[in-house]
Amino acid sequence: PPTPPPPSPPPPTPPPPDVTTEDFELGAHLLLSRETCQKVPDVPIEVSDLGHGVIVTATVTSDIAASTRMRLFVNEMDEGTTFGVSNGDKVQVEVCTPASYGAEEVFTLHYGNHDDSVT
Repeated sequence: PPTPPPPSPPPPTPPPPDVTTEDFELGAHLLLSRETCQKVPDVPIEVSDLGHGVIVTATVTSDIAASTRMRLFVNEMDEGTTFGVSNGDKVQVEVCTPASYGAEEVFTLHYGNHDDSVT
């Protein structure tokens, strides 16, 4: 009898999703009065350079454990501290100061393969 053909090789593994994003900058320092909030940067960051249809998690964190003085705004909506973003979304971070004077806190926004901090 004829020999059956060898099995087909498995299909190649698809490439990982492209989570490379355009670099962004929040600004280095803010000086705010006590008990005030401000969104940074002044002009929202537009998410770009991700692969088509790719969604990545945007997260805002603080160097102070359990801080609640930062919020992530995506397309002008308060989304807490973590939210999925994709190309075209506009992102800002709202930072707030405590009632005491002289407080310093570092807030970091991360999404895709970039992050930046503001103090």
